[in-house]
Amino acid sequence: MQTECPHCHTIFRLQNSDLEAANKQVRCGHCLAIFAADISDNPEENIHETKIDESTPNILDDSFVTDTDHVIADVIPPELRAESRKKKSSFGFVGNMLLAIAILLSITAGIAQYAYYNRATLIKITELRPWFEKACQLANCSLPEVKDTKLFLLSSKNIFTHPNVDKALMISATIINQATFTQAFPVIELRFANVRGETIAARRFTASEYLNIPENQVSKIQPDTPVSFTLEIKDPGDEMISYEFDFL
Repeated sequence: MQTECPHCHTIFRLQNSDLEAANKQVRCGHCLAIFAADISDNPEENIHETKIDESTPNILDDSFVTDTDHVIADVIPPELRAESRKKKSSFGFVGNMLLAIAILLSITAGIAQYAYYNRATLIKITELRPWFEKACQLANCSLPEVKDTKLFLLSSKNIFTHPNVDKALMISATIINQATFTQAFPVIELRFANVRGETIAARRFTASEYLNIPENQVSKIQPDTPVSFTLEIKDPGDEMISYEFDFL
């Protein structure tokens, strides 16, 4: 029997058994078009109804494909198939977890590095110091002394002639720790200047000197706790016009 492709007009020979098995659905071996083969039981009628186009290929015995061999075009790329997405999703979850862990480790390392190089400033924060102490216990290290001399205030200061010693002065003052943390008593520097602002005398006093106690008994000054002291010094002379305290 013969049939003609309605698209490219190629004529094919086929067997009734093949056509019945494919439910009359065939594919053109030339243009790959799928069509329903309309076959007459009279071979001469088939040939009479079919016009052969000379521009088309010669008649081929095996140039058709029945529906039993038909392959449907797959419009889903392999990477988008459910099974592929499942594998990719599983790998992506593990990858995302590893990436998240790496980011957390990097952030932790960055924070630790920042805390190490700025520890002298950070340990002044009362809420953070216990954490630094615990970290140092684990790392077998020691924290630097917490100190900020800018937070000391000298109040009620007064200078007057010594009542019992000639050519001597007495200075009374009160020191206050304005920090939120306990720190060591500072060294106090006392400077005297003349009318031109030139320093004519100066002296530094340790805590044991201006507190008038042994050095091993000097403790630390608590926040917002006033501590009064008195100093006895030689009179720097008549050129002295002003004096100034500084904390070291």
